[in-house]
Amino acid sequence: MYNIRNRYMLYSLTSIVVHLIKKIIKGKKYLYLEHSVRVDGKPQRAFSIYLGSEDKIQSKQTKLKQLLDGDYKISSYDFGLPVALMQLVERLDLINIIDGAAVKRDQGLSIGQYMCIATLNRCIQPVSKSKLKEWFVNTYLSRFFPTIDTYLDSMAYTNHFQYLNPETIDKIELRLIEKLKTEFHLNMEHLMYDPTNFHTFINPKEQELPKHGHSKQGRNTLNLVNVSIYCTRDGGVPLMHQCYPGNVQDASHFKAAYPKFLQRLKELDINPSEITLVFDKGNISKEVFKEIDQSGLHWISTVRPSSHKDLHQLHPKNFQDFTFPNGKEIGILEFERMMHQEKRLLIVSYDPNRAKWSKKNYMKKLEAKDQDIRRFEAEKLNVKKWRSLEKVRKKLKDILKSYHQYFDIEISGEYAQLSMSVKKNQEAIEKHIVSLGKGYYMTSRKDLSGSEIVWMYRQQYTIEKLFDYLKNPDMVRVMPMYHYKDESIRGHTFTCILALLLLTLLQREIRDEYPEFAIRQIIDLLSQIKLMEIEFTNGHKSKKSFATMSKNAQKLVKFYNFIKFLK
Repeated sequence: MYNIRNRYMLYSLTSIVVHLIKKIIKGKKYLYLEHSVRVDGKPQRAFSIYLGSEDKIQSKQTKLKQLLDGDYKISSYDFGLPVALMQLVERLDLINIIDGAAVKRDQGLSIGQYMCIATLNRCIQPVSKSKLKEWFVNTYLSRFFPTIDTYLDSMAYTNHFQYLNPETIDKIELRLIEKLKTEFHLNMEHLMYDPTNFHTFINPKEQELPKHGHSKQGRNTLNLVNVSIYCTRDGGVPLMHQCYPGNVQDASHFKAAYPKFLQRLKELDINPSEITLVFDKGNISKEVFKEIDQSGLHWISTVRPSSHKDLHQLHPKNFQDFTFPNGKEIGILEFERMMHQEKRLLIVSYDPNRAKWSKKNYMKKLEAKDQDIRRFEAEKLNVKKWRSLEKVRKKLKDILKSYHQYFDIEISGEYAQLSMSVKKNQEAIEKHIVSLGKGYYMTSRKDLSGSEIVWMYRQQYTIEKLFDYLKNPDMVRVMPMYHYKDESIRGHTFTCILALLLLTLLQREIRDEYPEFAIRQIIDLLSQIKLMEIEFTNGHKSKKSFATMSKNAQKLVKFYNFIKFLK
């Protein structure tokens, strides 16, 4: 039997009136929402919605009131990128590998933990070492590290960088390569090599690394630090690096460093004949080719165009056309020539798009030089010091510089009464235009076609991207380098190389599922994934949730199964 004890009118929606009904069934109280209508003058129930037992509803209401009335703290953590990178750190066993090679007494964080935190910071939000602690506590990384009861500042890193001497870094890199082969199945058949340098704003004394040299960023007045990198074609993953003085020329360093590269292959039980090394013309010398030939290593390199001037005038119609995998068309011709005391395969390529761009740029500069000469003739000839024949010739040489061969200029007359005749040398201009768009390559890979060789060399962009990441202020950012001692410069550079390793592995891991995501986009999407946590002081369990993010970021949440961290 139903015992209707109470009836309350809750609310009215248009003509619908809903009542809360309490019913007692077998001694227990239950609540319903009901709506009644009149049929033939008599009330009749239209619908009834069960809400639950009165005890449970009151209990939920009490808990909700306690939850809202209690004290709580809301925290937001940078989650996506730190956790994705930390998973790579764990797969690499990076901390243990560093600790196994660089040993210190058991006090505070280990060297591996210090280096790992600095490396992750380079990947996520590069800051100075003095701001590392402030950055660290606002990320989810604290869940992966022991409580930091020691200093996490620039002085701590200065003290720990001394453990990272060149021999220790070599041991770490060797063990990381072994891990990359087994855990990530990295393809090492094709390797890229290239050096670069970074300018510093320091002028330390009695240090070997910061020296004046040829800056590749045009900062020749500053001290430089040189860095060379070997990376894989498979994902552009850095395998080896070397930090060396800024005044050492590229070819000299390559000649001195090549034996170390061979030793590393031996330690990895890799036959040099299984490797193809790609490098550019700035690193070659007769001595290094002698050693390369003896080692059996395969190689691909560019050649200075000035060493094969007779091929400059090859007409585009003479080339055999090929289409690269990216759809670009290119012409190829193959020759055999004596180079570096051996008969070698020489490949000449012709890129019509590059030739078109180069011609446009060349004609623009040629026209600018012509206007400069005309302006000088109209405004300065026979004025002040430009009344002397010798002075005028010197000035014209300064104006034209490398373009002097494309102009025929005659100067006649006496002092202060000089006249000029300026004509463009059309024959020299046409000869130069024909030479544009050509590239010159030599290789030991006679088993590959010329187009395959050129395509393989063009993958050199993978290592150029690494340099871009190192120098980009929004990414790894090796500069500004405010370190005064060699060990600190070496340690800081090493953390940046480790950051490149993690970022390239990150992209390599995601590209199979989402090939459309470039590394910068991946970083942006993962950075959108923020973890929100509500902690209550009244004994209730904390609540976790992700902040609002884009649909592409949600794809990466699913890819990494980040939901498990909410449990």
